[in-house]
Amino acid sequence: MKPSFILVLVFTVVAAFATINLPLTYCAPTVGVKVGYWIEYTVSITGKGAPPPTHDVRWFRMEVLQIQGAAFSVNLTAKYTNGTVGSAIWQFNFTEGNVEGWMIIPANLSPGDTFYDAAVHTGKPVNVTIQRQEEKTVLGARRVVTYGNDSFRHKEWDKATGVFVASSERFKNVTNRAGWYIEDLTVTVQAVATNMWSPELILGLRQTEFYALVAVSVLLVAVTLTALLVTAKRKSAAKPLFSPSWQKRIFLLTIFAVIAFEVGSIFFFPFAAIGLSFAQINLLMQTIWTALVLLSMWLRMKGNCFAHEILMLIVMCAWWAGFSTVLLMDPFTASTEAFTSTPLRLLMNSLHGIFSIPALIFGTWLVALWRPASATFLAKSRKIAQLTTIFWVSSYIVGVIDFMVLHTTIFG
Repeated sequence: MKPSFILVLVFTVVAAFATINLPLTYCAPTVGVKVGYWIEYTVSITGKGAPPPTHDVRWFRMEVLQIQGAAFSVNLTAKYTNGTVGSAIWQFNFTEGNVEGWMIIPANLSPGDTFYDAAVHTGKPVNVTIQRQEEKTVLGARRVVTYGNDSFRHKEWDKATGVFVASSERFKNVTNRAGWYIEDLTVTVQAVATNMWSPELILGLRQTEFYALVAVSVLLVAVTLTALLVTAKRKSAAKPLFSPSWQKRIFLLTIFAVIAFEVGSIFFFPFAAIGLSFAQINLLMQTIWTALVLLSMWLRMKGNCFAHEILMLIVMCAWWAGFSTVLLMDPFTASTEAFTSTPLRLLMNSLHGIFSIPALIFGTWLVALWRPASATFLAKSRKIAQLTTIFWVSSYIVGVIDFMVLHTTIFG
């Protein structure tokens, strides 16, 4: 037998074995978390009906306890709507496909890669495919986020750790094992804090600290300017601090600055990183706007029409800019489930609308009536200013009650 024939035969056998074994090549899934890693989430539930009491969670935390190969355990602590707290140990095993509803998946999966889900609850094992990925800011740091979904669940994961950072799940016409019927609910979960990565620094400060410093600085500037305007008015009632032409310029500059600040905050401020829900942030902003409206009316009583006008202009521009931006980002559809899911929610939102819509109309009207150096502004706008104050304060009071009823356990 010729040596060349032997070489060809050996090469053919080796290639055949390599080809046969190629489909059997297995890459063990990577665990991206470490012992002591933790992450916290807030939960928002909207729609018709109510979740089972055992699943009516509004906050929870996962902390990694032990890791052994592709298996690890997690301590999950949850806070329920009724104020109670529960805790349980969850077991994950990537080899066996135990990913607990995709809460933690193998690390460093790219679009097109799959992970195994044994789907214990349905009894139908599946291979879930990563759909896409993008780089975005998550809890104050730039992270690569991957996406996956099925018929009712959409999930986002931090690629490096495999831990989910956001999700949306819709349950429609579902009856659980205990017989609890869910009509149509959407459960939205958002990560709010973690020790798995550190927030990026701005000028040596964390993003939340930086933005807090900016907010305090803006507030101090506003207070200082107001004090200067009041002092200047007292010193010379006949001669205003700014000429009519400068008042017009400041008026237009205020409109531009407030709109730019409001839109920039909506798009770039890391609201999720500060750990507050949308309802809490909204209550905080409404408190600030109400305080500015009352300060504006106090300045009006002191005869400082320009300072009164600028503060009202800030409030109205901020409100309309914020409302318009959110509307364009997520326009309302025919569905009003978020506002009418329960009789109580419908009642509270209706009351809020009864007072807030007139407040916004009268507030905008009040701003539109002002003219620099006008001798008749106070008299012409007296009734409108009174109605603005009455409706605005009433709207705020209803809003506070609405928050306590729908988002706290104060009233049970």
